Amino acid sequence: MVAEILSFQQWLRRRSPHASTPIHYRSDVELFFTWYHAQTGATQGCANPIAAITAADVDAYIAYCQAQGHTIATINRRLAALRTFYRFLDLTTADPPRNPVLPQRHTIRQGRRLPRDVEDEVIAALFAHIDSLRDRAMFLLMLRCGLRVGEVRSLSLGDLHLHAAGSQLPRLWVRGKGGHERVVYLSNQTLAALEAWLAMRPQVDSTAVFLNRFGRRFTVTGIQYLLAGYCHEAGIWLTCHQLRHTFARHLVEAGVPVTTIQRLLGHVRLRTTEGYLHISDQQTQANYQAAMTQLAERLTATGGK
Repeated sequence: MVAEILSFQQWLRRRSPHASTPIHYRSDVELFFTWYHAQTGATQGCANPIAAITAADVDAYIAYCQAQGHTIATINRRLAALRTFYRFLDLTTADPPRNPVLPQRHTIRQGRRLPRDVEDEVIAALFAHIDSLRDRAMFLLMLRCGLRVGEVRSLSLGDLHLHAAGSQLPRLWVRGKGGHERVVYLSNQTLAALEAWLAMRPQVDSTAVFLNRFGRRFTVTGIQYLLAGYCHEAGIWLTCHQLRHTFARHLVEAGVPVTTIQRLLGHVRLRTTEGYLHISDQQTQANYQAAMTQLAERLTATGGK
């Protein structure tokens, strides 16, 4: 079974060489079979545990994940990984087992969730504790350019175009989800922070823009760990992705068209971007305020307090 999972990861990497999906899907499949062995008492040497999995086993696994408190998104991703694993077996083996993951039976429905941005006061408290030029540049790229943490981690020196000619703005070439590339522009604040870091960046063989203390490219976990440390110092809590959400909210509040926000964030679907309109809907707020003012005046006119 280990060989099949390893081959599965290699198959995913061939299809999406720049994505993190191969790592996550391999981990998800391994988690499922670890749970299955613990539940059934099966061993790694049993005849064929892959072929033994049934839809009822998937039902039980969903119940287990829910009991562990995993979110709907996490459970659905694990199911997607397991379903893709069996699809891989169907495409690459002569006698493939039946896929036990049935979308209509196993996919958990979840309501539409709005992005969770961060109040500007919290952002100010965070950056008040960031004195490292490197770290300040990293987190400003998330807050002022909307980069994902993985995109910051993957930035290379060749992706930087800081001295644009003519009417062009300083910009970055960013590779996002699914290997999709987009152009991201730099504000004066972010450009200054990035140039300040590059001026003191160690001269090493690595092409990574941001280097850890060993002179190598950061890991995603390493960047998240840095942010957690600053949050602890500031007595607050937020995630790297919430910096990206806050960038989108700021654009909405500035009246930027939703299609422009979509391009800057690298969203494939416009509906994903439209979620940000709901967290800072100026027109709805104005309509609500006008209605409440009118109602208050009506109550006063009829003798209410």
